[in-house]
Amino acid sequence: MPYINEVEKSLLAQPEARFPASPFYEGPEAPCRFEAEVYNCVVRGTIPEKIDGTYYRCMPDALWAPLYQDDVFINGDGAIGAVRIKNGHADFKQKFVRTEKFLIERAARQSVFGKYRNRYSDDPRVKHQVHSTANTHIIHYEKQLLALKEDSKPYALDPDTLDTKGIINPNLDYMYQSSDLELLGLYDFHGQYSAPTFTAHPKVDPSSGDLITMGYEAKGDNTTDVVYYLFDKDGRKLEECWFKAPYVGMMHDMAATDKWIVFILPPLQTTTVEAMEKGAKHFAWAEDKPLTFGILPRRNPKPEDIKWFRYKNAFYGHTGNAFDGADGCVYLDAPLTYCNKFWFFPPLGQDPLTTPSSKPPPGQVTSHYVRWKFDPNATQPFVEPQELINVDGEMPKVDDRYATKPYTNLFLAMADPDASQAPVGGMYNAIARCDINTGKVVHWAAGPDTALHEVAFIPRAADAPEGDGYLVTIANRRDKMLSSILVLDTDKISSGPIAIIELPFRLRNGIHGSWVPSEELLEDKDFCDMSGITEAIRREFEGTTVNVVLS
Repeated sequence: MPYINEVEKSLLAQPEARFPASPFYEGPEAPCRFEAEVYNCVVRGTIPEKIDGTYYRCMPDALWAPLYQDDVFINGDGAIGAVRIKNGHADFKQKFVRTEKFLIERAARQSVFGKYRNRYSDDPRVKHQVHSTANTHIIHYEKQLLALKEDSKPYALDPDTLDTKGIINPNLDYMYQSSDLELLGLYDFHGQYSAPTFTAHPKVDPSSGDLITMGYEAKGDNTTDVVYYLFDKDGRKLEECWFKAPYVGMMHDMAATDKWIVFILPPLQTTTVEAMEKGAKHFAWAEDKPLTFGILPRRNPKPEDIKWFRYKNAFYGHTGNAFDGADGCVYLDAPLTYCNKFWFFPPLGQDPLTTPSSKPPPGQVTSHYVRWKFDPNATQPFVEPQELINVDGEMPKVDDRYATKPYTNLFLAMADPDASQAPVGGMYNAIARCDINTGKVVHWAAGPDTALHEVAFIPRAADAPEGDGYLVTIANRRDKMLSSILVLDTDKISSGPIAIIELPFRLRNGIHGSWVPSEELLEDKDFCDMSGITEAIRREFEGTTVNVVLS
């Protein structure tokens, strides 16, 4: 008589849920495929009473087995997780963004969209639909959440319910090009944003609330067109400027100062339409292309104002910060990696697991945190960076109050520098606080069986000194196959979390997220379903402790 384990191994999953035999789809990274609500999560330690707001994060989570075994894991559907913290308690909620892709595939009960950003690999019936999975970043703007992915306009969500805004025909008869994007859940800044693409990393000026954004491949797949937009805090367009990039590539992040916008073009080049028609991925590492930067005036820009700079072949992932120098130059700080960190987009025709481009040159550091200087009056385009922090880290985060301005404190996800081996799965397992002026690094490591993610910074008070506050991040406990939310005090980083918010399930690795203080949310509504609880009951019992003795 076979036991359940034997039977389980002998039975294959149904085709629509038969995911590839890959570390990106198995074990700790197996698709989660659920929506959840946990009211009053178990908290170990104490969450400071001053923390009042919501941490939102994006997670690519494949609902259906991909049509192609070599599709990349970042093509998963966007699941938005949120933890609302108030009065020392935490509630959690997760919901999928109702993109066109989500709804069409749910109706079909299988994948019908093809490879990541390759519409030529789709079922022909959806080739011209919006491809976004809304899975890369989540920000708060105009009293709503915007779920971002670079190949479409944002999807707008309610910050409390996480419901996607807009109404799509309830009969699922939506295979059309709607002139009213809000009916599709897409946000186009009240008709003012015309490009089909949007950055995963718009910037918000903390002084004015202006939203600084852009789109690349802005006139369709494989076009060199780039567009820059500036909107005020109320959604009114202030600037729009179109220009051409030196070549077509993944312009994943950007940067902004008070006077300038910085555009970053790493050598992840877009493959040709002919190559994609034959099944190629949208991007391929170009070993002959330099890491390229463009600067454009933030106000009153013209296409001819764009000025390009270049470095050698290297990888740029995410911006730390940028600011204007007293010398009139533009300064940009970010991790710099000397190999292709997005190794799953290898040079065309090469195996992603064996390509030399995914490893740094012998004797070369893998990455470090550096500063770039761009002189608007320079006559030579080549730039060389200055090292600020000698650590192998990514997902940089600064105190948001100092975005676009000179700053001192940097927070990084990194590999434990004291460990003899890299963390399981190649993920980061440590959090660091760095002083960019002195190079001093203080870190805490979670151990080899835990993957840590990008942090969000929470000021201790509105007038607290720069970098003084708390960090919140997700920890994936691969030893327990569970996840938790960590809260760290920036003054006590090396002591580890002061609070651990436990989740009774496992999440996959996420990408980016945002902290939104309660005063910025639409209203102080209940985050989880509280129907049936009257105000009288709430007033009677909220904040009290009931001691129950069982005999």
